[in-house]
Amino acid sequence: MTLPNFLIIGAPKAGTTSLYDHMRGHPAIFMPELKEARFLAYQGQGGDRNRWPVQSLEEYEALFAPVTTETAIGEATPHYLIYPHAAERIHALLPDARLIASLRNPIDRSYSVYQMNLRNQGTNTGVSYGAALAADHNLRETYAEKLGRYFALFPRERIRIILLDDLEAKPEAVMRDLFAFLGVDPSYRPDLSKISNPGGEPRIKLLHDMLAHPGLRAFGRKFLPDGAVERLKDIRGRNLKKQPMSAADRNAALDVFRADILATQELIGRDLSHWLR
Repeated sequence: MTLPNFLIIGAPKAGTTSLYDHMRGHPAIFMPELKEARFLAYQGQGGDRNRWPVQSLEEYEALFAPVTTETAIGEATPHYLIYPHAAERIHALLPDARLIASLRNPIDRSYSVYQMNLRNQGTNTGVSYGAALAADHNLRETYAEKLGRYFALFPRERIRIILLDDLEAKPEAVMRDLFAFLGVDPSYRPDLSKISNPGGEPRIKLLHDMLAHPGLRAFGRKFLPDGAVERLKDIRGRNLKKQPMSAADRNAALDVFRADILATQELIGRDLSHWLR
């Protein structure tokens, strides 16, 4: 039975897709084709395969059946940080796992989730960010309490916290550190030139809906050559346009997240004062 020995646990909209893409090219790292298995957050909620694609231990094990000589075996499910019982389930099944969490300024992360909801016609369609922030608890997700669950169960030396700020500013150094953390050759250099899963609102909504359709994406992964899949991803990304947050909305969000930023700073031992500006 092969199971992962490391997990990317979050946070959503904080660079986890880029980490997944950078890592899975390393010859000593295996990560399955499916990103976000979500199994260790699954609580038997039902048969919605879009939300819960892996629903049994046998299905979870099957993700790692192709492992051959790789020594670092992992998966990336950013919602593991959010779901309240995920830490306990991970500890029960994988007590020796190494854990990686990528954190982003929670204000920017919240706004990115809001834009994603607009892009995919989610819960915030037709609602301003300020109004959505006040009404939608998913836009007010915090870090300190959730990370605390993991620090209570796992030794600190098996948890690596990175900041999206660092991944964007010095990606080579961050990836070298993560490869060393996983015990694989840190000199491997992934292609760091592309941004995976970019955010923004679509310029042409119909084009975005077509390129983002789960059926088309699954077809592409299965039947199209890698180059064609990458071109489709590039078209999808170019169709997205960043919409800046207003100063008033940023100030309102800072009031929401200030206490958590300070608590997270204390918990992880990193200066996060730049998130307060």
